[in-house]
Amino acid sequence: MTDTKNLASALLAAQKALPSVGKDAKNSFHHYAYVSAEAMIGACREALHGAGLTARRAGWKFDGSPEGGIVYSTFVVTHGSTGESITDEIAWVCVPEKGRPIDKSLAGCLTSSLNYWLRDLLLVPREDESEMDRRDDRTYEPRKAAPAPARPAPRPAQQDAPQAAPAPKATPTPPKAKEPATAAPSAFGEVMASRPAKDCTWRDGLVVKRVGQGKPTAKGSMRYPILLEVGGSEQWASCFDDRVMQAAQDAMGGQTVAGFIQEGAYGLTLYGIRTTLESTQQQAAPVAVEADEIPF
Repeated sequence: MTDTKNLASALLAAQKALPSVGKDAKNSFHHYAYVSAEAMIGACREALHGAGLTARRAGWKFDGSPEGGIVYSTFVVTHGSTGESITDEIAWVCVPEKGRPIDKSLAGCLTSSLNYWLRDLLLVPREDESEMDRRDDRTYEPRKAAPAPARPAPRPAQQDAPQAAPAPKATPTPPKAKEPATAAPSAFGEVMASRPAKDCTWRDGLVVKRVGQGKPTAKGSMRYPILLEVGGSEQWASCFDDRVMQAAQDAMGGQTVAGFIQEGAYGLTLYGIRTTLESTQQQAAPVAVEADEIPF
């Protein structure tokens, strides 16, 4: 067994140095104060460093799907002067919810698991319930398994009494063929991204000038640079949806379209295209764009 008496003494000093952590945040909806993850991590880090200890997440993995799963993390505490170390492994449930897809839920799980592991490591007492404990979950209902299909009722045993011969069935009259209904053509063609942002707005009077080659992002999706003409000036936009990119590509040729656009700190992002069906659309291949032309 590895000797960790120096680390244990230093950990005891760190626990003594942090009797509690004060509340620094307030929930604006339920109006209560709580200790934020940033405050807890910062206070624990200061106490550990004061005792000559370091703490880190050595690695993590996600076991699940876009519907949710479990995040497994490995944490290491090391005594700076002797190199003695201990390792902890913890699991944290990751559940996406409305307005919080899997990438945001995963980032929140990593922060929460680090917060609670540090609190357990230094035995920091709670002055009050945490934000998670104060959350109103009265309307939450766990998913229930689908009921098993009902078994058909057993048929009664047939009697041995003689039965009358069944009457001959009348030949059914074939139904009249229905004439195909003619639906009125829609005035617009609209293509939307599978997961548009909340703060998007429709902008009319756009002209698609170029559609560049897509490049992979760190999250595994593709980013397509699209050059739009807005009010006589040209501006680049990002597009992360293949169908919207294809619709923008089909709209090249000078026709005016409407775009479902989000404007953020990193520029424009295109989440939808609306075109007039009566207009003549020209198919065009993506135009290769020099990297220095794209402002992102």
